[in-house]
Amino acid sequence: MDEDPLKNSSLITILNKQSNPRPLIECLDIQSTFEKRKKHKKFERNDSSRSHDDQINSSPGKVEVGRSTIDIREPMPEHLNALKNAFNKILNERLLSDNSLKLRKIVFDKLHQIILASRSDCQINLYGSISFECCLEKPGIMDIDIQFKQTLQYDTLKELLEIITKSDLCKEACINTEHKPSCIDLIINEPNMRVRITSGYNRGINLSKLIRIYTKFDSRVIKLLRLFRILSKTCNIDKPDLGTLHPIAFHIMVIHFLQQIDPPILPCLHEYVFGIDHVPITMNENQYPEFFRICNVYSREWKSKNTTDIEMLFLQLLSYYVKTFNTKQFVVSIQTRMPVVKIDKNWHSKKLLVEGTF
Repeated sequence: MDEDPLKNSSLITILNKQSNPRPLIECLDIQSTFEKRKKHKKFERNDSSRSHDDQINSSPGKVEVGRSTIDIREPMPEHLNALKNAFNKILNERLLSDNSLKLRKIVFDKLHQIILASRSDCQINLYGSISFECCLEKPGIMDIDIQFKQTLQYDTLKELLEIITKSDLCKEACINTEHKPSCIDLIINEPNMRVRITSGYNRGINLSKLIRIYTKFDSRVIKLLRLFRILSKTCNIDKPDLGTLHPIAFHIMVIHFLQQIDPPILPCLHEYVFGIDHVPITMNENQYPEFFRICNVYSREWKSKNTTDIEMLFLQLLSYYVKTFNTKQFVVSIQTRMPVVKIDKNWHSKKLLVEGTF
């Protein structure tokens, strides 16, 4: 691409007006998230052969193969009110409290001062779930990225470990090379708190900033992010080292869903900035500052026409990934409403693929 779309706002407007893509949810040919299955249709167990699973067909909706899907019926107002009370109770119990958040802010400032005293060229960034206010009380790990100018990532970690162990800030600290990316795991003396320090993890920093921007578009976003994160923790499916999903994947899944419903609650920011014909896109590091600036401005202008309550949205979110989204063929992407096919990503696994976490 010869011309940078970020430098030409008129090009963005023209591309968005000329293109009229079909969102993924329309391509799935589903009339409603809560469409009821026909009562008279007899269930027949089909041959479970998967010899054609990797082929893309013209009807990519979920197909029952040797199993039935879950029916979620339209809930009554009493059901939704009960959910509302339960959700409020769960959020109060499981989310990081205001006091815990203040203590982490104090630790972050102390750590900043200690490192700055030894290396004035340090660049420190808070990222992860704490940065966009979705951190759970347990485990409540604080993610920090520290970079030194003209110093390799692992060399930075070794120097940081030496600086931290000389201070009285922590009681345990070690470099963890099994974690991807490599990091320093440390436990703070007072309060008893876990901190993870990486170096040069720009992908994690930028993704955290993007999620934080999305939470500014609608007040329902942050609540859904928190609820889905708690669900993943309760079900113990947020441990990538054990073969399940990375915690950040559940946030992306929520954003993707809110982009796909009609009318959408969230826009696709990459589509807005770069234009329909240029996404999905792999951004260069120097593009992010301007990209985030444009997105922040847009967050003050966007207004969704969707007025669905949190409780109903949560049920629709579950139904979308159980009944509608085809994990064998499609990628969960937040860059565009158009379908992103696994073959285009050279991904041949039938497992769920969430863009931005691989």
